[in-house]
Amino acid sequence: MRDTATEQLIENVRITQKRISDLLESVANDQDWQPAPGEWSFRYIAAHLATVDKDCYLDRVVRISSGENPYFESYFNTGWDFGQFDLSDSLHDWEGTRQKIVDLVNNIPQHARSLTGTHAAFGTITVLDVLRMMLDHDQEHLQHLEQAISRYKTKTDRD
Repeated sequence: MRDTATEQLIENVRITQKRISDLLESVANDQDWQPAPGEWSFRYIAAHLATVDKDCYLDRVVRISSGENPYFESYFNTGWDFGQFDLSDSLHDWEGTRQKIVDLVNNIPQHARSLTGTHAAFGTITVLDVLRMMLDHDQEHLQHLEQAISRYKTKTDRD
């Protein structure tokens, strides 16, 4: 049985990831540029996205879909030093982890999509809720990144 709502959600997740990846690849040669002191560089954004998918979202999908009924605290990786990660490598890792997540969601039985976990801030969540969180997270970064790249291009055009 086709679940068009899930298919559309997955498609939106893929589209947003692709847009972010394309934007970040466009500035990969200047990956340490920051919009302002204290703001994340393009390198940090790419590494953050890869890390969140690997350490947070993949874990949530696996644990919820297994029937564990897990409890999750809010996930933060602010304060991490992503300086050793190459932007392009991070985007490649992000793509691989995201594909694992999508494959898991596509291959879990329909009944497993209604299994739940509990999140400290969001309450009861399903695997599809995790996908929605991913999409929201991506969209926040996409909006910020579009603004940062606009500032970057303005700055580099003046130089």
